[in-house]
Amino acid sequence: MVKREVLYFEDYGAQNTDQTLDAARKAAGSLGLKHAVVATASGLTGVKAAKVFKGSGVKVIVVTEYAGMAKFEEENRKKLESLGADVVTSTHSFLSPAESLSKLHTGYCSENTIIKAVLRRFSQGMKVAAEIVMMASDAGAIPVDEDVVSIAGTGNGADTAVIVKSCHSDDFFHKEKGLEFKEIIAMPRKKKFW
Repeated sequence: MVKREVLYFEDYGAQNTDQTLDAARKAAGSLGLKHAVVATASGLTGVKAAKVFKGSGVKVIVVTEYAGMAKFEEENRKKLESLGADVVTSTHSFLSPAESLSKLHTGYCSENTIIKAVLRRFSQGMKVAAEIVMMASDAGAIPVDEDVVSIAGTGNGADTAVIVKSCHSDDFFHKEKGLEFKEIIAMPRKKKFW
């Protein structure tokens, strides 16, 4: 049996970042995890995470939004490199341009749309936490079939952290190789769905 404190924030948002990162580092350390995957748009949350995990033996992989959407700041990339973190920029696992356009113009609801909606019922960060692990796996930045800590948020910062078994995007539904949520470390009680 594992006994661990779970943080449930009353509200979502960047004000929860420091507590989320600290809790994620403690959980990763107690489980002997080797990788932390962190969502970031500008790179700021990634830099904060790299500083928190520095010296812990946990490799930080920062996952940005895809290139056409990214607002990643080059200054933060330099800071991340100096802190030993890797940066992955990739297409979102639960979004493809074709799906996005068909949904917009026809009201089509794909499996990805349903998956995203269900995960957002936990929190926006839960959807992103699953997605960035697959994006990092697809890019070869982390091994598959390994427990990692995944850190994400709602809008800015980090308010969600989970332990997830990694997989490639195309194995999401696979009964043995698929993505598995192992533990919730932190998440907000209040939700923002869109």
